Parts: sequence; structure tokens; C-alpha cells
Amino acid sequence: MLTDVLAGYDDPVSRRRLRRMKIAATGLLGVAAALFLLSFALPDNTATGYLRAAAEAGMVGGLADWFAVTALFRHPLGLPIPHTALVPKKKDDLAQKLGEFVSGNFLTPDAVVERVRGANPVRRVGERLLDPATADTVGRELSRTIAAVVGTLDDELVAAMLLEHVRRDMDRRSYARELGELLSAALANRAQDPIVDLSLPRLRVQLATNRDTVHGELERFIDGLGMTARLWGTRKRIDKLIDRALELLDEMERIGRLHPVRRQFDEMLTRFADGLTHDRPAADDIDAVLRDIAASPAVEAWLREVVEHYLGSVRELLDNPTRSLEQQLGRIVSDLGRRMVNDPDFAAKIERALEQAVRYAVTHYADQVVTLIRDQVARWPAAEASERIETAVGRDLQFIRINGTVVGAVAGVVIHTVAIAVG
Repeated sequence: MLTDVLAGYDDPVSRRRLRRMKIAATGLLGVAAALFLLSFALPDNTATGYLRAAAEAGMVGGLADWFAVTALFRHPLGLPIPHTALVPKKKDDLAQKLGEFVSGNFLTPDAVVERVRGANPVRRVGERLLDPATADTVGRELSRTIAAVVGTLDDELVAAMLLEHVRRDMDRRSYARELGELLSAALANRAQDPIVDLSLPRLRVQLATNRDTVHGELERFIDGLGMTARLWGTRKRIDKLIDRALELLDEMERIGRLHPVRRQFDEMLTRFADGLTHDRPAADDIDAVLRDIAASPAVEAWLREVVEHYLGSVRELLDNPTRSLEQQLGRIVSDLGRRMVNDPDFAAKIERALEQAVRYAVTHYADQVVTLIRDQVARWPAAEASERIETAVGRDLQFIRINGTVVGAVAGVVIHTVAIAVG
């Protein structure tokens, strides 16, 4: 009923049903009136007395309930009787009270959570996602949704938000110390070895390929050190220096991490990581440098280009999804459903998260139901509000009129019987 009223109840079927019930209730009142008049044409005896008493009391009960029901929605017979047409006059107050009643008694966190828990949505959704057709459909729709969201993102705004978040985060904690902890963990797992192994042959090839350029740069460097350095740094010695560097790189590549230079490099990295983690002044200095870098317009421009390139790649991928991508998304959805059904711990985590979300939503937004009902009803003209509400609930109210007529007739018979017995 409440949903119907809020939706702007205007159902032709309900109108016809209301009209039929009004005719039935009025017809029964008419029957009582006809029997009352008929009783005066019948012989005056005991049966006629009972009939007249029943009809008379039935008319009184029916008329009284007709007045009560009608007075809710309009002035009976158009007469401005006090305390009638209550719905048109009090519709705003009624809407406010109705909203407060619903939000205070039905839309409570415990009540809604209990209803959600009883529906067992996690398992039901999981079982549904296990269906391959459903998983494929959800995967496709998920791809389209992500594409729509990504398509609306502004590259510059995203870059600015990311950079602002990083800047604020730098003010709250030390990135240098976290970098030191990360580097220490990487060194403990020898994560530097693949990088060094990959870099050494390329560095050696680059040095050999650009030997003349390196030679010239070393000559200029030595010339800048003064006369003594120029006398020592002959072309032959510089060539030997480059040859030794090439041999050293080759040895480091062949021997691997056991090479003395590589061990020294590992020790240097370890000391650097330890300094970042435990040397507070050094970490503060590095954090200051990082903040200066984050504040640089050049970094912001670079980040904007990165975000633009990344989002462009994502858009291109989502705008033209391959069958492989759709299958991967479908498998992800199917795996999610399988865990929701077969992994009790995972399902319990989702249920707790869902219940927390429901509690938060009800706690913070249940009052919006009051606003919704109040504002919706406030937009209706008084006559329209009365008509809508009567259409929604008036059929049941007509039973009050029918019961009033029937109960009045029974009461008339009882009263007439008591009067005969006393008389």
C-alpha cells in the first residue's frame, strides 16, 4: 500500500474495485432503508417489529460509518462540517507522520539486516553466477559498465587527483622509510639479481658500441682535472681503462652474483636500504626531495601523459573486447560464484561486508524515506492526494460501512429483544 501511494497510485483496476465496493456498501444501506419503509406496510406483529428494529439500527450504523469514512477524504454532502475532509487538510502532516512511522519502526538497521540475512543473498548470487550463461552475461555487462565509467573520466582530473593524493600522503608518512623496508625485503629475496643479470650484457654492448663516444667524454673529464691528470690520462691508458671495464662486465656476467663487485653492490644496496629505514635525518632529506619532485610542474605533466596513455589503452581494450577478454571476465565471475558457494570463510566476509553496508545505508539514509514521502505528497494538490489515497485504501474502508450496517442490524435486533423482555 505504501509503495503504491508513493508511486502515485492511479490504477484503473483499483478504481473499479473501489467503485464496486462503494456500490455494494451503499446498496446494503439502501436495502436497510427499503426494509425499514417496508415494515410500515406490513401487519404490526412481532416479526415486523424485529424487521423494523433491525433495519432502523442498520441504517443508523451504515449512515454513521458512511459519514466517518467519507469525512476522511471530503466534506459529507459538501457541507463544511468541522473535522471532516481530514486527508486534504492534513495531508502534509499525515505524510510526515507516515514517513517517521515507517523509518522508525520498519527501516531500522536490525530489521533490515535480519531480512537480508534471511534471504541468504550471498549463496543465492553465488549459485546464480556458477551458471556459465549467467557468468558470461555478467562478464559482458561488467566490461560495458567499466567502459562507460572509464569513458567518462577526465584524464587531467584523474592525474590531478592522483597527484594531490600523493602529496597529502607524503605529508602524513615517510615514503623514504617505506622504500627502505621494501628494498630490504626485495634484497632478502634476491630480487635484484634478475635486474642485474638483465642489465650487464646490455651495458657491455652499449659500452662497446659507443666506445669512441665514451673515450671522448673521459678525455674531456680528465682534461678538466688539471695538468697532472692530463699527463697521466693518455689515449692508451684511457683505452686500457675501457677495455678493463668491458672485461669486468663480462666477468660479472659469467661469474654471477658471487663476483666480488656484485657482492659489493649488494652490500651497498643493503646499507642504503638500512639507512632509509633507520637513519631518520637521511630519510627526512629524501622525503623533502620527493615532495619537491611531486610539486614540480614537469612531474604533473608527465603523470598526465601516463594517465592519458593508460586510460586510452583501457578504453581501446574495453571498446573492442576480444572473445578472450570476455572469457576471462566470465571465468573471474564464475570463480567468484564458486568461492561464494564453496568457501565458507569468503562467503562470511562478504556477508559481513554486506550487512555493514546495509546498516550504514539504513542508519544514514532511512530519514530520506520521510523526506521522500513528505515531498511527494506535498507536490500533490489536496484533492488529488485525497483521491490517490482513497483509491489505495478506500476499498477496505468500504467494508467498515458494510460491517456497520450489518452490526447495526444485529444490535437493533438485540436491543429490540431486550426491550420486549423488559417491557
